[in-house]
Amino acid sequence: MSKEITLPYNYTPRGYQLELLAAPQRFKIAVIHRRGGKSLTVFNEQVRKTQEKKGIYYYILPTYKQAKAVIWDEMVKLYVPKEIVQKMNESELAIYYKNGSIQRFIGCDDINKHRGINPIDVVFDEYSEINSEMWTAVIQPVLRENHGTATFIYTPKGKNHSWELLQVAKNNPNTWFWTVKSVDDTGGLTDEEINEARSQTPEALFNQEYMCNFQDNAGAFFKRIRHNLYEADDLSDSDHFYQLGIDLAKYNDYTVIAPLDLYTFRVKTLERFNQVDWNFQKYLIEASARKYNNAKLKLDRTGVGDPVVEDLERRGLNIGDDGAVVFSKQKRRELLDNLAILLEQDKIKIPNDEGLIAELEAFQYVLTDKGKIDIQTRKGLHDDRVMAVALAVHGIDVPIKSLYYTEGERREEDDEPFDKNRVI
Repeated sequence: MSKEITLPYNYTPRGYQLELLAAPQRFKIAVIHRRGGKSLTVFNEQVRKTQEKKGIYYYILPTYKQAKAVIWDEMVKLYVPKEIVQKMNESELAIYYKNGSIQRFIGCDDINKHRGINPIDVVFDEYSEINSEMWTAVIQPVLRENHGTATFIYTPKGKNHSWELLQVAKNNPNTWFWTVKSVDDTGGLTDEEINEARSQTPEALFNQEYMCNFQDNAGAFFKRIRHNLYEADDLSDSDHFYQLGIDLAKYNDYTVIAPLDLYTFRVKTLERFNQVDWNFQKYLIEASARKYNNAKLKLDRTGVGDPVVEDLERRGLNIGDDGAVVFSKQKRRELLDNLAILLEQDKIKIPNDEGLIAELEAFQYVLTDKGKIDIQTRKGLHDDRVMAVALAVHGIDVPIKSLYYTEGERREEDDEPFDKNRVI
């Protein structure tokens, strides 16, 4: 006698999740707050669908790594009863069911390799972070042709393609179901959990991730970037002190030199180069240091940087005990935090350099699956300019001019020559 299997398996949806599951429309959007059980709900629903109709089913996340970690490793063994499975193929991230259905879990690292697939049902998990062409160019034409279904779940990421799709759903209620549920709507977290999240999350990010507000740049780590731009040059003033932040090249990366005028608190024009041998790089660093009045150096000595630092010290450059920085995760965060504070408080000016601006704007707060705050830059972008500037301002929080005048003597309009001997 065969054992009766109930689907969903080991899972009971909550009221606000049942609303999504019961909706009759072909296409569904659920914008639900972080830790609201979105993935668990739609995963179990797709498993149920595989047993109702034979076909190919796709569960899509932004990356293969997420598909493996979030769904395959976390949910498959817990919520898919083995009695309905023919085989599981971990290398393919695919479940072959006894009724002939196939359920695949994929990432959108390269959407081109998924062209030509023929699913009858698709889930887009974290759709706000997925290349929109995966829907518009790859999946939508197939589902329109075979009368398939699709579900989109996500938290907002500004008014991007996921917000635009939500507007499509609102204007087409016959074929689209949509819902937006904040943490206040679901009751999915306790007051204690909400207060803890609020206390540990930047306000704009909390409003995005937990209140489901569609606001641009909510996760931006660096604020007031464009408020602090100026037209930089590479001229040095013989009366000024300088500090050079140097991010050394790793493999195919770039070495960047960021000169900071400690008198004006302005970052001068950046020098950036790659595919240059180490001896010539050391020559360029030394030349820049001499140009800026034997500037103090702050540079990354991690890995390949260690012998470079030793050679620069032998050349008599001003590095000192605190000039060579070992990049641990904690030290990197410390450098980035310091730069972010200086920008947000309008204490420094940075070059109107589109490459630097793009790198700064790419840094985002992200919430991990465990609700912890992390800082990441967008995949495929360099961060060498940012790290060079962060090194340049390391250990400095006020212009050096303020060290040479009493509070009563200093005036913003004071243009008299800087006197290095007039130390209080």
